[in-house]
Amino acid sequence: MIPTLVTALLAGGSFAYAAPEEYDYVIVGSGPGGGPLAANLASSGASVFLIEAGGDNSRDIAQALPARQAFSAENAPHSWQYFVEHYGNNETQARRDWKYTYRQTNGSLYTGLDPPAGATPLGNMYPRGATLGGSAQVNAMNLAWAPDNEWDYIAELTGDSTWGHENMRRLFMEMENCTYVPHGTPGHGFDGFLQTTISNHDRDMMNPGIASFFSEMFRVVEGIEVSANDTAEMARLIARDVNGIESDRYESKISGRMNAINPSSGNRSGVADHLNNIVAGGHPLTISLNSLAQKVLFEDCEGTPKAIGVEYQVGEGLYSAGQQYDESQTGEVKTVRAKKEVILSAGTFNTPQILKLSGVGPRDELEEHNIPIVAELPAVGNFMQDNYEAPLIIRASEPWIVNTSSPCTNTFNASDPCFLLWQNNGTGPYTSGGGFYFTARSSQSWDNDSDLFFLGAPGRSRSGFFPGYSNGTVEPNYWATSMIKMQTSNAAGTVKLLSTDPRIAPAINFNYFAENADRDLQALTEAAEMLLAGYDGTGIPYELITPSRDNMRQGILDESFSHHATSTCRMGPDSATVEEACVDTKFRVKGIKSLRVVDASVWPRVPGAFPNGPTFTMSMKASEVILGLE
Repeated sequence: MIPTLVTALLAGGSFAYAAPEEYDYVIVGSGPGGGPLAANLASSGASVFLIEAGGDNSRDIAQALPARQAFSAENAPHSWQYFVEHYGNNETQARRDWKYTYRQTNGSLYTGLDPPAGATPLGNMYPRGATLGGSAQVNAMNLAWAPDNEWDYIAELTGDSTWGHENMRRLFMEMENCTYVPHGTPGHGFDGFLQTTISNHDRDMMNPGIASFFSEMFRVVEGIEVSANDTAEMARLIARDVNGIESDRYESKISGRMNAINPSSGNRSGVADHLNNIVAGGHPLTISLNSLAQKVLFEDCEGTPKAIGVEYQVGEGLYSAGQQYDESQTGEVKTVRAKKEVILSAGTFNTPQILKLSGVGPRDELEEHNIPIVAELPAVGNFMQDNYEAPLIIRASEPWIVNTSSPCTNTFNASDPCFLLWQNNGTGPYTSGGGFYFTARSSQSWDNDSDLFFLGAPGRSRSGFFPGYSNGTVEPNYWATSMIKMQTSNAAGTVKLLSTDPRIAPAINFNYFAENADRDLQALTEAAEMLLAGYDGTGIPYELITPSRDNMRQGILDESFSHHATSTCRMGPDSATVEEACVDTKFRVKGIKSLRVVDASVWPRVPGAFPNGPTFTMSMKASEVILGLE
């Protein structure tokens, strides 16, 4: 029988039903990996203690309003700002990126190519969510589900057919509440917690320059002729569904942008609201906010370590990646016990950090920090991957966006008519995701799918992450596109401890292009050539800002960025050694009982262009695995 709901404000801002002293499951992290899992386990009647390092800011305008996405990703208390290295040769190649950031002697930040004397290099900014719901509460709400081939690759790699695309599609349908196709459309779900929409580009096509560019891109990407004057036909084609059930949906084509947005309220759709609803429904879920996990607790079980709980600190601004961090502050240390299992869902950076602090990881690194070894697991913190995003930016001789008159003031208050539209009716220009999707197949694709994903928008002159990036304004003559390299073949990234203090963020180095550089650079060069062919075909004079036509590969090396890190605790077949993989297909950590990892760190490789949707789906699968339903 589910206990009667009581509301309690516990230390650190926890809220729960009347809680027992220990729980069936302890989960660290409430993002796309841990959030749905916690909700599903609690809905089944299991008691769950969910540890979240941030607070619940899901109703804050910065998270709820799609137009404030960039602000939430850059600012406290919504997000953490890691500074990461992109290259092994940090003093040469890495600092050719104008986004590289330094801390000046007065404590302020400098971003650029000519740092002042005495400035300390920090790296490239990499935002992550620090809030209930994780990074899905601060991301750009893109929801492009992975190609079928990516799921079938995992099934083939591991020998576990339940990872095949048909079963994973079933789980996607369970979590989805699709709002843009007729109810009952095969391949989509209509009763899940995650609402999905498609952007409407009818108004964009009223701009002659945009219409001309897309007419050319239909020719370049798909080999079809569509007149720039036939805006209705272009709008129809762009409304194609990259998340549909069609097997050819990832062939070279232009399609609509899929978003995790609630069309009724105009709000972001994510797992934070779902978790709050689970608590409000009286299910046995306890959420401990502002709680930083610092290590897993173990006991010996017949010669094998068994996870029995988690030690964590309670307090705000405890983590060094946060803007509110105060090194003199300490949190109250608490422990929570798990009767059944501990599950780490802290993400690609924090899951390996917690494992290592707990004594699980590469022997040499643990010994370097004098951490007693619980289980030697060399794969932890290695094999990190990400999609490259190479920017292509042009400035035209005439504006792409002609109909620029707008009542929006971007003040996001009662004096802003567009804000009032959202606040009162859930409508208006602030409620939709902007930009366009293209997919294309380069000569380097390893199957029939596209290996290139384009995400761009007219009116933007910058691409990537750097301090102040969220303050950008519309510049009608510019067009910035991220050329996203799927099927990346570089697994050389690492996450390593800097300190045994759990408040100190780890050292993160992606080691860009360390493996198979020619292959990825060739594909991205072809991507740039496709875009330039489209711009050339419009007849509109333009200047290429980046990358340089004369040395395109170097320009790609200099300015590539990323924000979809995976694989630091990667999955492998049962036959995989501890040097090769961290978890099995059931998410169980090798060599340890009652400990699983369910987040983006377990992907064998990046699943498509945006791991967000696939990781939500992974969480649904983990729920069935743990509950014995699979």
